[in-house]
This record gives sequence, structure tokens and C-alpha cells, in this order.
Amino acid sequence: MKAEAYVAPIPVDTNYYIPRPNDWKHKPGLVVLFTGHLSHPPNVDAVLFFLQEIWPLVHQQCPQAIFQVVGMIPAKLIVEAIQSNPQCELHENVPDIRPYFWDAAVYVVPMRYGGGVRQKFFEAWSMRVPVVCTTMAAEGTGAKNGTHCWLEDTPADFARRVTAVLQSPKEASVAQAAKNQVESYNSIASAAPKFQALVERAIQIKKQRPYKLLYDLRWMELGKAGGIEQATYELVAAIGQLDRKNAYRIFAPRSACTEWDLPSGFQIKRHYSDPLSRQFEVARSFVVNKLAEGFGMYPVLTPPMRSLAAYNKLDFDIVHSLAGYTHPDMIGFPGVLTINDLQHLHYPQFFTQDEYAERERLYRESAERAMHIICISEFTRQDVHRQYGIPLEKMSTVWIIPSRNVWQPLSSSARVDLLKRMNLSSPFFFFPAHCWLHKNHARLVDAFSRIVSELPADIKLVMSGRPFSADHPAALMIRDNNLSSRVMHLGFRSPLEIRALFQGCLALVFPSLFEGYGMPVAEAIIAGKPVLCSDVTSLPELAGEAALTFDPTNVDQIATSLFDVATKSELRLALSEAAVRRRPVFSARRSAIQTMSIYQRVYNECYNC
Repeated sequence: MKAEAYVAPIPVDTNYYIPRPNDWKHKPGLVVLFTGHLSHPPNVDAVLFFLQEIWPLVHQQCPQAIFQVVGMIPAKLIVEAIQSNPQCELHENVPDIRPYFWDAAVYVVPMRYGGGVRQKFFEAWSMRVPVVCTTMAAEGTGAKNGTHCWLEDTPADFARRVTAVLQSPKEASVAQAAKNQVESYNSIASAAPKFQALVERAIQIKKQRPYKLLYDLRWMELGKAGGIEQATYELVAAIGQLDRKNAYRIFAPRSACTEWDLPSGFQIKRHYSDPLSRQFEVARSFVVNKLAEGFGMYPVLTPPMRSLAAYNKLDFDIVHSLAGYTHPDMIGFPGVLTINDLQHLHYPQFFTQDEYAERERLYRESAERAMHIICISEFTRQDVHRQYGIPLEKMSTVWIIPSRNVWQPLSSSARVDLLKRMNLSSPFFFFPAHCWLHKNHARLVDAFSRIVSELPADIKLVMSGRPFSADHPAALMIRDNNLSSRVMHLGFRSPLEIRALFQGCLALVFPSLFEGYGMPVAEAIIAGKPVLCSDVTSLPELAGEAALTFDPTNVDQIATSLFDVATKSELRLALSEAAVRRRPVFSARRSAIQTMSIYQRVYNECYNC
């Protein structure tokens, strides 16, 4: 979309920048004044130009005149030049600039390039100090030569005009006209309505164009974030199937998303957060700052400026953070936050003290600052409301999307072959989960050990995910109860092998103590398999009537559920039929549309659409 350009008047507080008070004790001498940020390259050039080519001519005609340079962080070149010129003073980092204007007989702006917003002009005009400047310096101010200020471009002409103003009060008559100009166009009362009109126009333009959304995925290191990685990919891919209007950006490690197969026509750009990219930016900043240092200037690319440049490169309107917290450097941007769970508040014993403190700090602040929160289950939404006091209307429940692969049935021969390669040729219960303690492996193994002698001899308990450590409670129980022939841990498996395990199992068993969602339950239902799962947190919400539930802390209940499903074919059939009926609630399209509507709502709220 073509940009529209408008001019907003620069406001100046005319109640603060006032003319010299009647009781002001004027400093002796004729003061020529320059003010500004004294490391800003155009200002550095202006001061040096004045000292080297104009001031000697002025000093020759008015030896009693004083040149004052006032501003913050003076460059080394300015300090040295002022020290080597007669009747020159440097006043740096002053708390109040007005007394220097009140002492000044003339204000000079000898700039040859740059110029910024010309704030210094309006301050001088508001304080009724006559201004001599270059034509370039006055561009955009509405200044008329001889009416509001004096425009002089050669050193000789500039020096003659400064001398004339110093020597003849009549030449200072432009100051009152300039004061009137500021009051009419640049006072707050005058400028504010014009600026408001431009803001309203910008909002109108914003309404007319699509939003640009950034997925902040810097946390996504392959294999370390569990199912969130796959769920994030499925969400982005599902939105890509539907949205051809809005634009999307991904900010992630290079390895995390380069192999994502996203639909053609989906407007998405990738930006990489790898250390190599960051090191390049730091090295570039180092070179630029060294060049600035060589010219006697302060650093040009400071860390805040590098951050601003990075944000500008990402080019987004709103950011979606999907890992439960918003990255600290994105906390101030309009944002959507996905919270998966608040497990640390329910089971702090599963976290180190530092992990707990960091998670709580990030989660709480992120929840409070987000414009809208997506919770991956209604249980999580209600939990965030209870724990953090976030209003329910600020949150929406959107289920995460299971892998598209689980919808694709394997042929019987392929499934059997894959299972044989894993030494599985008999019925088995399947439990896919990392070895985290809240997954409750030990109680499941204990329950299985209590009924193993009553089950058909070929039924096994099969687990996948991160292998147990030697001292894991479940590993100890397997050894102590001689269950190695009936309990198998397969470790990590490929997506194809996981599909075979889901589609070939007798039933999914999922005894987790805490879940924000519970992806394996959704995947088993999509596969049409019976589900045995805990009756806590989000799991009943997901499973509906397609599961046999139990108290995950009650080993006897877990054992009974395993035994009933293993020995009652009619129960398995009823649960399988219920699973097939429940499949549609896990539609990727449904979750994608819900998420896109939240993006649009936040965009509209942010830009007052």
C-alpha cells in the first residue's frame, strides 16, 4: 500500500519557553548562543563550521561577544574546538536551558545538513530571541527571511548578519514576529488538534490494511519444548491454509522452522534468531561505533538503537507468544499470549527454586501485560483467572491442534511391519510421555504390576519418550517387580512409528497428574482408540465420553481400569465408537479460525478500528 505523507506541527510549550522575565539579571556581554545534542553529527558539524569559518569574523567586529554552546554529551571535537577559540564557552548537561536564552542577544543555527525536527527554532522563537540560520536549517519551519529570522548561507554573510544583530537592536525586531508565529502554529493549543487529526487519519489507514503478525518462537529449540513445537507448526500451517489476506512473520532459530511445509500463497516471512545472526549485528555495531569514535562522536548504534532497528526489520503490528510467557523485549508491544498451564503453582516440587521463581515472574507479568490470552483448555483459562486474577473476558479457550499425521491411517501391513521392528506383535497399552514426575509413570507401573498375573500373558505396557534415568521411581519399580518382559520403554520414536503405536495399541493409558491440554488423549481419540486417563485438570474436558477415567493418585483405580479394558471387549468397542464420534472437535480449521478472530480483535482494539 502506498504511504500517505502529512506534516504534523512540532509543539513547543510556550508557557515554559517564555521571554526573559523583567527581573532577570542579564549576564554582561553580547552572547551568541547555540543549543542542541552535542554528539548528533549535524550539530557537531554546525558548531565546527561556525567556530572555524564564522566566529573569527564575528569576533573581529565584536571582540566583546561571547559564543556559548549548550547541550548534552559534547563530542570530543567540539570540546577541543571551543577550548582553542577565544571568547567561547561550553555548558554541558545543564538542568534548565532557559537562562542561556535569556542571556542571549542572538541565536545561531549554522547547520549544513540534517536538522531533525527544528525544535531549537521554536524554543528560540518562543523566548523572543532573534535567530540567524542557514536556509537549509529553516526548512519546514515556515520561516520567512527578514520576517521571522535571518537566512544566510555563506560564512561572510552569516557573520555580517550576526554582527548586525549584536550591534543594532532594530535588527532584533524579527523576534516578535517569530514569537507570534510560534503561538499561531507551534504552541500546544495550536499543534495538538492538528496532530490529533493526523493520528485519526493514521487509524483510518490502519483499518483499511491487513494486520502483520509476528510469531515469537525464539524458545523453539528442537526436541526441548515437547509437544508445543508440533502444535505451533500445526497452528501456523492451518492458518496458512485459510488466510490469504494478512501477513505473518516467524522469529525463530534457523533449525526450528526451515523445514516447515507451509501452503503456497501464505504471506509469511522468516527471520532467524540464531547466535550467528546476533553476533553479526553486534560486530556491525562495533565497526560503526569505532568509526564514530574516530570522528570524536559518541556511539551511533547503542543496544537500544540496535533493538529498534531489529523491530523495524521484523515489521509487525502485533506479536503472538506461544510458550506461556512474552519475551521481555516484546512485553511492550501489542500482544497475544498463549498460556499452556500453570503447573508450577500446583506442583512446585517438580521445579527447582530458581525455575519456579523465573517461571512465576515471567508468566504473571506476561499475563497482566498481554492484550488477550489464549488458553489451550477451559481448565487452564479458569486456572489463570483464579491464580492471577485475569478477567475471563480477556481470555479465550482455543484447543491446540494435533499433528495432521494422526488423521492418516496406516495400512494394516505397514502398521504390523513397523510394530514388529519395535519387537511388538501382541496387544499393548500405550503411554507416550517424557519421564517427568508429573506424568505419573511410577503409579502406572505399580498398577500394572498388581494385575499383570491376571491379564493374558501377551499383554504389555509400552512407553515412549525420554528414557528413564536409572534412579527414576518407575525404573526402580520395573526392576524390583521383575517386569522387564512385560513393560517396555521404547525411548524416542519417529513420527511414523508413533502413528503405528497409536493405531496398533489396545488402548491409550494416560495417568498424568497435571495437563494444560493432553495431546496424546486427542491423538488416541482421532485414531479411534479407547482412552484410559486421569479425571483431573484438562483431561476430562478433552476426552468427553470417549474415555474411562480414574483418580491418578489411586493405584487401585488405575489397575481396575487397565483390567476392565483389557478383558472386556464390549467396553473397548464402546470407547472406540465414542472416540470416532468425538473426532470433529479436534478440527484444525476450527482452532485456526478461532485464533485468527482473536488476532483481528486485538488488532482492532489496538488501532481503535
